[in-house]
Amino acid sequence: MKRLLFLLSAMLLFGFTGMRGAGAVEITVLYPQPYLYQAPIEEIVKAFAAKRPDIQVKLLAPTKAYEETASAVLRGAVTGSMPDIAFNGTNLMHLFVDRKLAVPLDGFVAKEADWEKQGYVPGMISTGLVNGKLYGMPFALSTPILYFNADLLRKAGGDPAQPPKTWPELLGLARRITDAASNTHGAYMVWTTTGNYLWQELLFTHDGQMLSPDGKKVGFDTPAGLKTFEILRDLAKEGGMPNLTDEQATQAFIAGKIGFYMSSSARVNSFTSKIGPRFELGTAPFPSPRPDSKIVSGGATMMIFAKDPAKQAAAWEFIKFAAGPVGQTIMVRHIGYMASNQIAIDTPELLGNYYASNPNMRTAISQRARTTAWLGFPGENSLKAIQVIYDAMESVVAGKAAPEEALKRSATQVQALLPK
Repeated sequence: MKRLLFLLSAMLLFGFTGMRGAGAVEITVLYPQPYLYQAPIEEIVKAFAAKRPDIQVKLLAPTKAYEETASAVLRGAVTGSMPDIAFNGTNLMHLFVDRKLAVPLDGFVAKEADWEKQGYVPGMISTGLVNGKLYGMPFALSTPILYFNADLLRKAGGDPAQPPKTWPELLGLARRITDAASNTHGAYMVWTTTGNYLWQELLFTHDGQMLSPDGKKVGFDTPAGLKTFEILRDLAKEGGMPNLTDEQATQAFIAGKIGFYMSSSARVNSFTSKIGPRFELGTAPFPSPRPDSKIVSGGATMMIFAKDPAKQAAAWEFIKFAAGPVGQTIMVRHIGYMASNQIAIDTPELLGNYYASNPNMRTAISQRARTTAWLGFPGENSLKAIQVIYDAMESVVAGKAAPEEALKRSATQVQALLPK
């Protein structure tokens, strides 16, 4: 009798489990930059599955960068194979809104009875707005910061407690750090960062503009635009910046061969673990001409492309979870982006104690008050315009073009790509 009851119980349990699996809604998720996002996203998917077994999340093969994710979504719109959710760069959201591919999220928010109590930081939620409507939920937002090798800084006569705040200060120390005999370089800026992220930082921190107010003319053909290329030239000529790929420069910094490294705050945790005791790692605000200069803030936003209402509802539950206290805690503990959920930030067991014991993680948050949006070029040629800026920067770093020439060429080529 006991065996019969056991078998019946097992059959019932199997039956219910099978029914639950058969009735589950499956959603597909596409994300870029697996070296950053794979570990946290996979952990978030597992945590979400424990909470919502009625929703199955299928991760698609990740792309290399935000631009490639955008291209994959656009191709999917033609072939009928768009992902249900895509992690896109905040600077590229307009590509999908203009084509009416992205699902607006305002209706989902309106149905949340306790939206204001769920901890989503309003300023960070606003990064998902396009034309006044919400199209993206923030997953991982960052600001550019200065990483430095405190050991090399001391040898150059600097004080790690007072890292350089301006470009002249940084270049002066970088010159003293650079040593051809030991293959040590003073500084490196990841100018190849996706979406012209660091170029925009150089532009906005000098009060420049990408576009005219109506978006029809380039706005960087100015002294501020020239300054972006002059700084790249000075880093190469005076700061010892080698013309390396991002991957090569990253390895050189980890090996203790670069004094100052400028990139997104997303790399704090990765650098901390990989550098270990090799040298003392420090972080500081990005160099700027004034303490109140603008800081670009951008990163990954989660957008819904599902057409089926059931999949849309399931996708909303997932992106809400990933932007919530648990999802943001997992994300921050894996990478160095800023949390966009105040509950996660304030709760000691989540991120409160973590931030208190990790001062290098606090640098990005310290710049939050002066952030400005990471932008994209309008129109169908947005990705081509981004490539134009890449090519102009490369020509200066490689010593193939003077800053004035690079500015003139890039402004002319981008202008030709803008909507008429």
